[in-house]
Amino acid sequence: MKILSILFLSFSLLTNVKSQLISNKNYDQRLDDEKGNYPIQNYNQDFLDRPGFVWGVIKSKNDNLIYLAANRGILEYDGVNVRMVPVKEDTTYSGIGGGPVARTLVQMDDGSIYATGVNRFGRLVKNQYGLMEYEYLLHKLPDTIDYRRQYIWGAFEHDNKVIFYTPNYIFSWDGNEFDRIWKMSEYAGSRNSKGKIHGFAKAGNTPYMRRWGYGMYKLVNDKFNFIEGSEIFSNNRIELFYKNKNNDLLLFSRSIGAYILKDDGKLIKSNNEVLNEWLINNLVYVHDDLQPFSDGTFPVHSRGGILILDDDLKIINNINEEDGLETETTNITFIDENDNLLIGTTNGFSKISFNDALTEYDFKYGVEGYVWSSIKRINGNIYFASTKDIFILESSSDPMKNNKVIDLDFNDQMGEYHKFDNSIIAAHNYGFSEFDGKNIKMISNDYDISMSAQSQLNKKFLLVGHNVDGLKIMQRDKNGKFQTIKTYQPEPGFSVPYFEEISPGKLILSAGGGRGTFFADYDVRGNFEFTKIKHPLRDSIISTLPDSLKNDFSLYPDSTFRWGKTKIGYVAFSDSLTVHKLDMENNKLIYTGINMQEIRQVGLFNRGYNEDSKTNWYFTREGIFEVEINDTSFSIIKKHKWGEIDYRELTGQNYIEGIGENTTIWFGGRDSKLIRWLPYKSSEFLKNNVKPLIRGFYSNNSIRSLDSLDINYTDSRTIKFEYAYPIFNKEENNEYRVFLNGFDTDTSDWTNNSFREYTNLDENEYEFLIQARDTNGNESDFISFNFSILPPWYRTIYAYISYGFFLIFGFWSFGKYQAKKSLEKADNERRAGELEEAKKIQQSMLPKVYPEIKSFDVSAGLVTSTEIGGDYYDFFEKGQTLYAVCGDATGHGTASGMMVSIIKSALNGLPALSTNKVLYELNNIVKKIDLGTLKMSLNICEASKNKITLSSAAMPPVYLYNSKSKKTEEILIRGLPLGGLKNETFDIQKRDFKKGDVLVMLSDGLPEAENSKGVLYDYDRVLNLITKFSKNSAKDIRNKLISEVDRWLDGGIPDDDVTIVVIKKNS
Repeated sequence: MKILSILFLSFSLLTNVKSQLISNKNYDQRLDDEKGNYPIQNYNQDFLDRPGFVWGVIKSKNDNLIYLAANRGILEYDGVNVRMVPVKEDTTYSGIGGGPVARTLVQMDDGSIYATGVNRFGRLVKNQYGLMEYEYLLHKLPDTIDYRRQYIWGAFEHDNKVIFYTPNYIFSWDGNEFDRIWKMSEYAGSRNSKGKIHGFAKAGNTPYMRRWGYGMYKLVNDKFNFIEGSEIFSNNRIELFYKNKNNDLLLFSRSIGAYILKDDGKLIKSNNEVLNEWLINNLVYVHDDLQPFSDGTFPVHSRGGILILDDDLKIINNINEEDGLETETTNITFIDENDNLLIGTTNGFSKISFNDALTEYDFKYGVEGYVWSSIKRINGNIYFASTKDIFILESSSDPMKNNKVIDLDFNDQMGEYHKFDNSIIAAHNYGFSEFDGKNIKMISNDYDISMSAQSQLNKKFLLVGHNVDGLKIMQRDKNGKFQTIKTYQPEPGFSVPYFEEISPGKLILSAGGGRGTFFADYDVRGNFEFTKIKHPLRDSIISTLPDSLKNDFSLYPDSTFRWGKTKIGYVAFSDSLTVHKLDMENNKLIYTGINMQEIRQVGLFNRGYNEDSKTNWYFTREGIFEVEINDTSFSIIKKHKWGEIDYRELTGQNYIEGIGENTTIWFGGRDSKLIRWLPYKSSEFLKNNVKPLIRGFYSNNSIRSLDSLDINYTDSRTIKFEYAYPIFNKEENNEYRVFLNGFDTDTSDWTNNSFREYTNLDENEYEFLIQARDTNGNESDFISFNFSILPPWYRTIYAYISYGFFLIFGFWSFGKYQAKKSLEKADNERRAGELEEAKKIQQSMLPKVYPEIKSFDVSAGLVTSTEIGGDYYDFFEKGQTLYAVCGDATGHGTASGMMVSIIKSALNGLPALSTNKVLYELNNIVKKIDLGTLKMSLNICEASKNKITLSSAAMPPVYLYNSKSKKTEEILIRGLPLGGLKNETFDIQKRDFKKGDVLVMLSDGLPEAENSKGVLYDYDRVLNLITKFSKNSAKDIRNKLISEVDRWLDGGIPDDDVTIVVIKKNS
């Protein structure tokens, strides 16, 4: 094998034929050929607490839990714990043999789950604690059939009924009773006696059966009819039945291979001899209801792994232990909503993420070491280097064979490498070597060489960066050995750790010790001229220093900067992602006005460049930013989620290629791994609307019914919750945070703990909230659970009544009269004063004039209700950028006025931030002040040039009329009210905002205004009115909306304030 690998490398390096062939390949074919292993998670017997063989597997539609049918019963896995659900008969019907074996799981359209086994048929039902139990049902068979003798082999759903079979019978269960029973043979005889059922499954929506000694049958009009021409199967097994898109029935046998029963009744043997041989040699195994992946392919499992086939019986993939399965002895498969394949095996179960967007090469391919050096495509093949060697990926178009990863036998920790003519030259720990396609020759044992590259101007030159000597020019002598012909030090006495040839004859390079970055121009003879690139801050700092310090380099900014390629050419990046263009004529940096601080702030840890699409990529903890950099601005094309990639596995090395949906990123991994990722295809693949689950509610260490939520005081001294997040992708990294409303002052920190305990809670009504996030930081919605702790008997209302009965009785008459008079007077005075004060506060908070920005037409208005609420609007100008807010505080009177005052003051004091960051800061300010239950809802808009940016904290939708499409969009933005949860984040939405477009923000007073008939005005009427009057001025649109309040209420006063903000784009 090693000899063949060397021959392959020699051929690919020493000829241009192979290179040309690969480079002209269809890109889609290359993507298909270069797929590595799909991510596989194995859950073995130890993890599952040794349940024996796993015969059945499904994922619940209702709560996303995984259920396994095994020798010891049914297992339930929630991502935290594996729980056994015993399979047992009703105690009234004891004495049934067969043990606890569960063999088949069937899920109905409503999510209910049935299970069969040896003398077992039943369903899973939730008990009072919210946990599944097994309900035995087989005893409901008619008395004429001995349920104790029914050895059940398989089952499936058909027409919302459960169909299952034994060697003698087929049974139909309608959810309440057995509505149909077909008898096929007598009890006598072995399982393979004539007439016995051996092979029963659903294909398409039709049940099919095979009987020993006869052949095949199918169910038509409640009757099993013999299929003419199927006699070949009278004594040959059928393991799998599958209906393809042409309505042909595909049959798979471990004794005679694959057959096709055409829709016209013709039975044809498959001419795919590789498939036939595989089915026989690997003992294809049974499935009662084989389903396809979303692309129409389907899995065939066996005692030798799994094949993926298409409708024409073409082999797409072969998966076995070489690909990462812990065992090839597979019993059953199940495909979930994300095309993940769950596999029951003799050793537990496995999960394969069949997502072409993410595959990998690891130690099973021969990858060794930490992939920390460059990933490149040379002559059409992917090369990558690790702490152990340089490797080349050799792809294969044969689905029965895996691709190969070939090591070049440098056998050292590798540095930078590159192609030189027909060789690979690389720096490593022991020096500097050349691989010519057959042998590795040491060029130099100088381990201070940092990197090298073949000259673009003179192909005979080898340019070498040296950690001591600077820059060397090497050339082969007449014996073919490399000799140093010239040496340069751009900064005397300092090294050249890195350089790049940005055009033939022109380098950009860095001098060691932070001594500067240089342009290096050279000719075909190797004569170099170096020019230091001026740092933009250097001259201004020098002018402030005394002469004695002007040569102190420690006082200057680091003039060795990071450069990179962009759409506009080479630029320099500061640590804060400020961008300077390289002025090659004047040898200095020119500030472009671009600052990508918003990307740096979310945990930037690496970057890359796609030569094909001319885009820059920034890798952060919160995702990957695909960016296009122009002369004076940049635009974020897309923010890609990490999806199933755990960025903590990555080394930082990447290679990006392809355009659009074929964009491909190759990542180096820490654990002997090369990862290939297609971000555009990955983002459309994953579906996740899963929420955390409460798995146990305990008081004083005793589990409680989820229906009994009022807890006696003495029983509540310890309250404990157990919970889980059923997302099965490195689920050990799932995290949770919780909040007990009524006790906690803030949401807990994120933690892996899947339980929370409270002690000595007071009597109160409580709401327990849980949020979860997966290994990639994707956060779920909160779920809530309400319960109450009752007071002890001596603090009950009855106790207090008895304590004060006699005292209250003595003063009752006099106290009642006096209290009533005093209360009425005080209340009237309070209401009048509060109403007047609230009106003053509310009016003082509103702007007296509207902003006058040429490109915007602005108007706003407020209609007050009978009680002064907390509605509020305001405008802020920053240059030609307009900020507008529209809000609604909870409550009435001075309390809501205080909230508005806080918000207005905070807005005036905040710097220019993005809209979601403004809400983030306001929320923490309100939370810190702590106004109790008082909260503030707020919409905020930033309008500049031809864009608007919107964020919301629990406000009604914003309406945006598009003058081009002549349609009004209702934009509802997620967000909790200000003062809710500390450090809450808020969404941000951006839209184009061009001439004639209209933006309307409003409170809920108008859409929720109720007329005399009890009908709400509703949001659809608001949308239609904006569309109708969109050509009018902002003031006219405001007046139309306000007049609607009067019309709808017949001149009455609204129950809640109505606030409206209108912004129209003039130019």
